[in-house]
Amino acid sequence: MAAHAEAPSAPERPLLTLRVSHDSGRTYEPEKRFYSRDCEPPLLNGVMPPCECPRCGGKR
Repeated sequence: MAAHAEAPSAPERPLLTLRVSHDSGRTYEPEKRFYSRDCEPPLLNGVMPPCECPRCGGKR
């Protein structure tokens, strides 16, 4: 009896896609895609850690 090969799975859709501009939309960084396999527990459970950007200083 011949073994059945598994059908290739459908490509995983990204959870989030970002393009960041640091000059009011004149230019953008390359697109970044985030997949479920990349997520850490805070993103999966909906509770995000405090912001670490220089502006917020961890207050948000």
